[in-house]
Amino acid sequence: MKITIMNGNGNPQDEGFDGYLSRLAEALTAKQHAVTTFTLRDLDIKFCTGCFGCWVKTPGECVFKDASHDVCRAVINSDFLLWAAPLRMGFPDATLKRMMDKSIPLIHPYFVVEQGEAHHRPRYEHYPRLGLLLQTEADTDAEDLRIVGDIFSRTALNMKSRLEFAFTTEQPVNTVAHAIATESAEGVPFARNLPPLPGVRITPPMRLTLFNGSPRGAKGNTPVMLKQLAEGFVTAGGTITDTFHLVRQNELTSFRDAFAAAEAVLVGFPLYTDAMPGIVKTFFEALEPLRGCANNPALGFVMQSGFPESTHMRHIERYLAKFTARLGSPYLGSLIKGSGEGIRLMPDAMNRKLFDQLKLLGRSVRLTGQFDPDAVRALAGRERYPNYLIPLFKVLVKTPFLATYWNNQLKANGVYEQRFAQPFKL
Repeated sequence: MKITIMNGNGNPQDEGFDGYLSRLAEALTAKQHAVTTFTLRDLDIKFCTGCFGCWVKTPGECVFKDASHDVCRAVINSDFLLWAAPLRMGFPDATLKRMMDKSIPLIHPYFVVEQGEAHHRPRYEHYPRLGLLLQTEADTDAEDLRIVGDIFSRTALNMKSRLEFAFTTEQPVNTVAHAIATESAEGVPFARNLPPLPGVRITPPMRLTLFNGSPRGAKGNTPVMLKQLAEGFVTAGGTITDTFHLVRQNELTSFRDAFAAAEAVLVGFPLYTDAMPGIVKTFFEALEPLRGCANNPALGFVMQSGFPESTHMRHIERYLAKFTARLGSPYLGSLIKGSGEGIRLMPDAMNRKLFDQLKLLGRSVRLTGQFDPDAVRALAGRERYPNYLIPLFKVLVKTPFLATYWNNQLKANGVYEQRFAQPFKL
């Protein structure tokens, strides 16, 4: 059996975690399995920039020639992939998240319907079985493990596979090795039909600080949404202290200082492999010294996704609420928008309804200290498509109409005929 281990431990001083993975690899090798371990912190893996060149310019592989190509090649030719990382601020280390973001070339931009939801269609005929191995923090509880397990189980579904287990390093090495070698009939289920989480009401803030977590920087869809929220806040008498672009990873210390000085904060980002992009996770980790500090700012989130249904973002919403509690900040709530990929390309007239909703939400937090609940629900739209529409949706995803956005780019780049390429297949 071919087994790939992604070691997402970003701290070379944490020898205990690396040692556990070494013993695991030895146990598997002793059973005649072929094991490849990638210690991701030692590899040149750039952050995903959200350019989607891997779908429309060089189909099936990142346009940047870094070590993610080697990892993707090993993954897609494996029988089993183990995601492994210590938890940091309640979620696996950003080192692992960065590589997971760079795994999207392994799937295709076109949609299919799976388990009643829109997901990406497979690029390859075979995908490895999946497992998750975590090292806990001092304050990790059962809810943390459930939240992370749910998110990675959804990622496995998007990666055309199934999460067979979610273990911690408290399990003996031989238990994990046995689980890898033995296919599970059940896997790790994720919670379904999660309701939105309400935010709290705070003293209406006069100042709002924005953090843009789009890997595209100022050119993404997220900053377009943040701008409209800011306009609503300002028209109600508030002040935007600044907008910080998290793509500038060399400024994390100044970002932390700006967060500490803020009265209220909104962090916006697109959904990347069912969670926050790697650049946002590094920001969250940079805030760790502020845990429990008095007067941490109220914190809310703005998420958008290319998937049409809001349900794709409800699991990461659970993490964001728990992360906010870890910091000791009041949780303002999460604003969620499906079908967000084309916002930046549409004329303002086509975005008018969306912009009006966002401005209303900006005004409401300034005047009332909370997001207007009706506007939050309206922005989220459909959580899932009703069962009676699923057959129609299954037909629509097979038509050229829903693929127009991607096909036009593939044709413009002269690679339409290569759209189903499988560059990593051996």
